[in-house]
Amino acid sequence: MKVAIIGGGLAGLTAAAYLSEHPDIEGVLFERSPQLGGRAFTYEKAGFTLNYGAHAIYGLDRHTLSVMERELYLRFGSKQVDKRKVMYEKGRQLTPAPLDFVNLVKTDILSGMQKVRFVGEITAMIANIHQIKHYATLGDYLAESGAGEDVKELWEHLVCSNFFITPEDARRVPGSVISEYYHNLFLSQRPVNYVLGSWAVITDQLRDKIDLAGRWSVAMQEGVDGIRYELGKYMLKTKAREEAFDRVVFAMPVQQVVKLLRGTPWEPFLAPYEHNTATEVMVYDVGLSTVVARPFSYISDMNHKMFISDVSATDHTLVPDGGQLLQGIAYLSDDTAGGEGDRKAYLEERTRQMEALFDRHYPGWREAVAVKRVSKKAMVQSVKNVAGNKLLPVRIENMPFYFCGDGCEGKGELAERAFSSGRYAAELMLKEVGVHVKQ
Repeated sequence: MKVAIIGGGLAGLTAAAYLSEHPDIEGVLFERSPQLGGRAFTYEKAGFTLNYGAHAIYGLDRHTLSVMERELYLRFGSKQVDKRKVMYEKGRQLTPAPLDFVNLVKTDILSGMQKVRFVGEITAMIANIHQIKHYATLGDYLAESGAGEDVKELWEHLVCSNFFITPEDARRVPGSVISEYYHNLFLSQRPVNYVLGSWAVITDQLRDKIDLAGRWSVAMQEGVDGIRYELGKYMLKTKAREEAFDRVVFAMPVQQVVKLLRGTPWEPFLAPYEHNTATEVMVYDVGLSTVVARPFSYISDMNHKMFISDVSATDHTLVPDGGQLLQGIAYLSDDTAGGEGDRKAYLEERTRQMEALFDRHYPGWREAVAVKRVSKKAMVQSVKNVAGNKLLPVRIENMPFYFCGDGCEGKGELAERAFSSGRYAAELMLKEVGVHVKQ
């Protein structure tokens, strides 16, 4: 059986790695860009290793990546972010983020009674009996919860931080999604970790596994421009060739899938998904020639909904000797009422707010900049998991294809959904063609 996988991001690489284990399956992984990893690609400049997005893993011990580590024999190091150095800034006050019982006791975000209330919420989430799962959205739950305003704000802020979205969008996240996500996160013994050495440590091993199988090829800078069905085969067309396949996996953003299948018999089946909106943020990376300050590992500005992570405080492998790598992330609203001009002004204001956050906590950073990368609108998830959007199933009724990626149904958010949906797409295909799947 010959399989085509369109897209060489985390999901496509995961699906190909699993399928490559089976001797009766051969295939081609098509990637339009010059590098693998999709939005998780890594590059080096002036001795700094920068990820297009953060390589933090939430709840590593309960994460799909840990399952892949066992099943695909991946090897990687990780290090947990120091919880005692994760801070919130509210108004002019700095206080510990309530990530565990010790920090919850110390934080000034909540009053004594509010802390008791929040502990009750965490306990209910861990026991999987929290009532939020019965509500359509976080906003609906908070409106009827009877919780104080500070507890409501904390819930919104936690969801902003983990889903990389604004408070307005946080209130639109389905209650069932929040229940499942925080059930896993609060049970985790390793809530926030970095993969040491960046995403390339994972993507390189997946690529090696695919290559070593000897039955797969990776076609770099070769995007698929068309697909049709002929004589029982799916004919994929690129600028370099046209080739026949028995099965096709789309491992790309749903927006690109819709575009590729436009004008084909399969286009109508994608109508429910074509108006999905993506999660976009501002990313502000700075590599500094020296450590200008290290007051904490992570500072979250609750006033302006942005944060700075001292990535090199946790992963020293990403910087030259004596250097420091800081990554700022600002959550972005989808719309600006006044059109393009107002949108530009909004992004410029977010940039000023981010630089002011650097100024407050990392004085002298401007003079120490060795590398800077600013993306004022970076996609971090192709489908924002909020009411009104619809995640793409791995299999759609009446369609012959498989789908995977961070915009598809799967476990977790962000990178985990890419890994989990890629793994599930491979598993489902193997079952459907009668290949034994190891448990």
